[in-house]
Amino acid sequence: MKQESINTLRTRRAAKLCELASVGPFIGGSLARVKVRCGNPNCRCASGERHEATILVKKVKGKSVTVHVPRDLAEEVQAWTKEQKRIKSLMKAVSDLGEQIIRMHVKTVRATAARTKKIESLSSPASSD
Repeated sequence: MKQESINTLRTRRAAKLCELASVGPFIGGSLARVKVRCGNPNCRCASGERHEATILVKKVKGKSVTVHVPRDLAEEVQAWTKEQKRIKSLMKAVSDLGEQIIRMHVKTVRATAARTKKIESLSSPASSD
């Protein structure tokens, strides 16, 4: 695999950061469809045929927490969860590019130091003991 230059990596990182600038509404968690009983003893769900509901599920301090999502908001909340996933993906890409830049920088500095040392040793007169 061809290794990219630091400038190329920085350009790619800047492009990802520009994408992050266009962030829309987002929310953490996942949407789920569940079957529930409403609690009304005269309802059809009391005899077994349950209602379908949409919930947002997320972790808080290691425990699952759910929030009921009204039907008229379900599609919008779905878009928010997708945006959250896109943001997380972009943040990971920016972080990975930053790490590549650091590694490339260290590699370049070491190579430059090694060349300088080699040139200095070739240009200096041999010491005799």
